[in-house]
Amino acid sequence: MYTHVDPDLRQRGEDLIGESEKALREGNREHAYQLIIQATKIVPDNTDAWLYCATLAPSMAERVFCVNHLNELAPGYQDRHDIVFFAFKELFDEKPYLAYLAETDELYRVINTDRVVLSIPKKRARFELYPPEQPTAKPLRMAYRWLILAMLGLLVAGIGTVVFAPMAAVAALQADQSLGTRVERAKAMIVFLASAGLFIIGILFTILFALHWAG
Repeated sequence: MYTHVDPDLRQRGEDLIGESEKALREGNREHAYQLIIQATKIVPDNTDAWLYCATLAPSMAERVFCVNHLNELAPGYQDRHDIVFFAFKELFDEKPYLAYLAETDELYRVINTDRVVLSIPKKRARFELYPPEQPTAKPLRMAYRWLILAMLGLLVAGIGTVVFAPMAAVAALQADQSLGTRVERAKAMIVFLASAGLFIIGILFTILFALHWAG
């Protein structure tokens, strides 16, 4: 994610990254690091600058500082040379204990025994259902609604069930004719059979209620 930076400053940051690479090629690692530090201050949203900074950092603390910035800025950044991985591996080899602090959709935030907070990308593969989950078809949704009302109808001496169960059955038959998948047709048939059963129960409840009222 890019923050607003003056185009001239952004170009200056890119130039500093290039100068840093040149200094490193010439064997001046310390000067290269100082240049890349300047670049991160001018263009703090430049992922390449932070990755290069982590590569040149002379100490573990500075390396972790750069890696944290990179991970917070772009958790999904593709680190082709595994700079971030090896930085954390070196740290974990020395201080394997980590305590959970918080997390986002993309990051875990943990703390080690030196009270150093680390931002670690989750980088988990997105789980997708197969076959893809399809929304319930409208005719079947209507059958479900009538079926629920038919069940609730048992609470009023089955009268509501006698009214709504046939409507659920009709909706289920219509859904069975219009649905394309075998699974949804099976669901429609289950709704139809449940509706028929509820209708019979509703009739019995209504008869018992009538007999009780008459008595």
